[in-house]
Amino acid sequence: MGHRWQTILRLAIGTAATVAFLLLFLRIAHLGDAWREIMNLPWWSAAAAVGFVVLNSAFIALRWRYLFSAARYRTGSGRLFAIFCVGAGANNILPARGGDLLRIESVRQHYRIPPFVTAGTLFAERLLDGVVLSVWILVGALLSGQTGILLLAGIGLSAGCTLGIVIVALAARRPERAEELVWKWTKRLPGQWHVRAGRWTANFVEGLGAFRARQPLMRVLWTSAAIWLADLGMYWVVGLGFGVGLDAGGYLLLEGVGNLALGVPATAAGLGSFDYLTLVSARELGMPESLGTPYVLTVHAMVVIPVTIIGAFFLRSAFPRVFGAARSERAHEAYREA
Repeated sequence: MGHRWQTILRLAIGTAATVAFLLLFLRIAHLGDAWREIMNLPWWSAAAAVGFVVLNSAFIALRWRYLFSAARYRTGSGRLFAIFCVGAGANNILPARGGDLLRIESVRQHYRIPPFVTAGTLFAERLLDGVVLSVWILVGALLSGQTGILLLAGIGLSAGCTLGIVIVALAARRPERAEELVWKWTKRLPGQWHVRAGRWTANFVEGLGAFRARQPLMRVLWTSAAIWLADLGMYWVVGLGFGVGLDAGGYLLLEGVGNLALGVPATAAGLGSFDYLTLVSARELGMPESLGTPYVLTVHAMVVIPVTIIGAFFLRSAFPRVFGAARSERAHEAYREA
């Protein structure tokens, strides 16, 4: 299948997934009543929610710097914050997480870090987020007394993420073994692609350097927890504004389910998938129907709109070669540590 048809197929699947989830959401949502509730949300709740979103993004940039440091590349949290916001904003517009490609390219332009090293750090991010969110769902289900699918989902996701951590740690600590396996699997490819696959694998495993030793792993783990605690604060202050009356377990569950729904790669900004799955979970937790829809829509707006606006602001500086922006001496150097 050619590249053009692959692109068309991905767009078709993404569109179908978005439409399906949106139809499911609209069947159970009451948009007219929701808009009136949203208009009555206290200003302090919205302002605090935006603050938590910015704090969440700042912790993501800090963790990303730790991931690069573990791969022996020196970067800056401020620039990585801008690059992350550009990529996250693009993910809110493009399907199939197209913003991740922008993050990889922007890092290459600013730091000359090989793309597959950056891809390795992004994979590490997803795995670490999966660990925290699966624990959130499991703990939230236990605190809320949920014994059905939410508890089972928490158990299954926790087990899967634990297995993923073990596999990644083994690959990071024995990179030569991972390279040897890929070398064998790709030996039937044409010569230049065979060599490239080996080099890409080496770079990707290099990006998983945080899993090689205890200290860098502890760094990325505590920042991962801080990321999702900041996000939890956003869920909480929006709930306070609406007066939904959930306990800590309920907010943990909604955050875990909502962010896993945002991770569905076929839809841009989790459109449809976030709204439907989070609303169903809110109803399972006993949230009043009159507040469920406005709460879910407001949380989704907070997840999407602030970071997209910030990303648009930093777009020019994130791609100096594209926009012809002035390049600093720092941006020309590859900050590879010894």
